[in-house]
Amino acid sequence: MDRRQRVLNLVVPHGRTGVEIGPLTHPIVLKSEGDVLYADHLPTEELRRQYSGHPTLGPAGIDGIVPVDVVLGEGGLAEALGARGPVDYIVASHVVEHVPDPIRWLRDAGDALREGGVFCLVVPDKRFTFDHFRTPTSTGELVAASLAGLRKPPVAIVYEHFARATLVDAGAIWQGRPVRAKPVSGGPVEAFGIASGIAATGASVDVHCTVFTPCSFATVLAELIGLDLLPFECAALEPTRPREDEFFVLLRKRTDGTAAQRAASVPRLDPDRHHALPRPGWAARLAGRWRRALT
Repeated sequence: MDRRQRVLNLVVPHGRTGVEIGPLTHPIVLKSEGDVLYADHLPTEELRRQYSGHPTLGPAGIDGIVPVDVVLGEGGLAEALGARGPVDYIVASHVVEHVPDPIRWLRDAGDALREGGVFCLVVPDKRFTFDHFRTPTSTGELVAASLAGLRKPPVAIVYEHFARATLVDAGAIWQGRPVRAKPVSGGPVEAFGIASGIAATGASVDVHCTVFTPCSFATVLAELIGLDLLPFECAALEPTRPREDEFFVLLRKRTDGTAAQRAASVPRLDPDRHHALPRPGWAARLAGRWRRALT
């Protein structure tokens, strides 16, 4: 089952209304599959200008960027939707890690959902990406970002993003082979220059503000829900599968019950399997477990 089908199975778009945030050239939910609105931070033409020449767009380039139906502003998704909300589901693939204040962002998404509506997140597993050498984001960092009302990445995060980014071979990591630092750019020296420029000018740059493993995400999520900072329960958390580099989270809006009850819905993941690095032969053993679970 491919990643797109996994998301469709979680949100079940047919006959429902929903939003996909930041689809660019690769929407997960197609217009033919349900009443879906595509949301982004800029209108279509401005988005195409911003991404002109960007290597991640694929062969279609900027012409492949899907038309934006909802332009997100400072007021959040619910305000941007207006009379078109609330919706039944929201999808965001590889978006949350770019958000300076994830608590506010998640709460805004909750405001845009009907009671019982779901929010599907596809999150990169930092162990198998260029964030490999970064420390997983803590609950305290998210709380601090929320209390500070961050609207752009802080200088510390800008430095960490550029200083630690390294080329990795996800397949080799799954085989338990050691990871050697291969900086994407200039490493700490270049990172310091970029961070200094950001500090001096107050400019903003797009970086990964947060990094997670499935286990660290589950730990943070349970604590945030337990603090009653998020209006969700965890309907599903699918850890990273062998030879893949992302995991899937399904949050369900639920305003009844206590925060403790909702926090208890977050699965407790084994740190040795879902946080530590794979050991030699681990991928084959996990693949066997997945095959047995699916039969």
